[in-house]
Amino acid sequence: MRLKLITVAVAAIMSTPAYAETEAQAKAGGGIKINSDDVTIKVGGRLQYDMDWFDDEAFTGSNDSGSDSEIRRARLFISGEHGDWEAKLKADFKDNGDTKLDDAYIRYNGWDDLALTLGKHKEPFGLEDQTSSKDITAIERTMIINALAPGKNYGASLGSASNDFTWQFGVFDHGDEGGNIATGITGRMTFAPIVSKDEVLHLGAGFRQSRLAGNTFSDADQRLEVHTADEKVGSGTIVGESITAYNLELAYASGPFHMQAEYFDGEVDGGVNPDTDIDGYYAQFGYVLTGESRPYSKGKFKRVTPKGSAGAWEVFGRLSHYAPGSDEADTYTLGLNYYANKAVRIGVNYVNGDMNEGGVNKDGNAIALRVQYVF
Repeated sequence: MRLKLITVAVAAIMSTPAYAETEAQAKAGGGIKINSDDVTIKVGGRLQYDMDWFDDEAFTGSNDSGSDSEIRRARLFISGEHGDWEAKLKADFKDNGDTKLDDAYIRYNGWDDLALTLGKHKEPFGLEDQTSSKDITAIERTMIINALAPGKNYGASLGSASNDFTWQFGVFDHGDEGGNIATGITGRMTFAPIVSKDEVLHLGAGFRQSRLAGNTFSDADQRLEVHTADEKVGSGTIVGESITAYNLELAYASGPFHMQAEYFDGEVDGGVNPDTDIDGYYAQFGYVLTGESRPYSKGKFKRVTPKGSAGAWEVFGRLSHYAPGSDEADTYTLGLNYYANKAVRIGVNYVNGDMNEGGVNKDGNAIALRVQYVF
């Protein structure tokens, strides 16, 4: 049903009546933008195809090797703006034929420097999570982000954003808790004391607190940053009444060099059960060999845009640490990205993983490949 709604909406846009004064623009990696009278409509999407090869216990759970491929993301969106109002609808198409509603929100921008967002949208927590999956440097986000960042949920948030300073605070629906909403409260603030075309210094902090639907937290178990791998670190679903977490962000970019790091600390309140700590961090460093800079806008980073027809090349390294309860895991990632143009990106990551689960050490190696097209 959702797929049909998306298809009908896109068809309606593309068949704008001839009597309306329209102007359509298509940009590589930026979708189609249609201006009709006082209405602006955008249509776009992304396709990410991944192939992974991995071996040993940290990725397969045994001494065997494995491999897999998948359409990691296939998304199509439509957004509209009319005066102080805007809305966005995004669908995520899955391999099994299901369609997930990824974004579905209405936003009001009529107050000075304030935006009120209602509906399903991303909760403000963590630099890496706020950065779009099409713009992150590595193929996968880190374990601690995947565990503690709440992602996209239904709710209401209020915020303001400029290149120098951003803040956003929201209340969200995290499922059913005995016939009531398991309410989550999330907030993030960023400050950039240095922000120019060639240099950026970014500082940020975030907080989340949420009741747990069904008194369980199921995101603690995480793969070692290879999405198709079989093994996960963690001891299963954590029983508790609520989760509280905070994070600190640091990022710096100067010319072709860029780095970012985050620290997270969380705790599941066990109620009658013992509390469970979940913490972790990562540090990432990158360099664009062809001289381009990684763009920064309103508390988030964007992907590299090549200056010439030959494309842009980027190398990076990342250390990631994750500790759910008494277990822990580390990954070391080296990567190479090729940006053919604004739409096409090819990335190769080598991932070395090491975990200690229940006192048992497991390690392994993996290679991940992604081909991405943004339209």
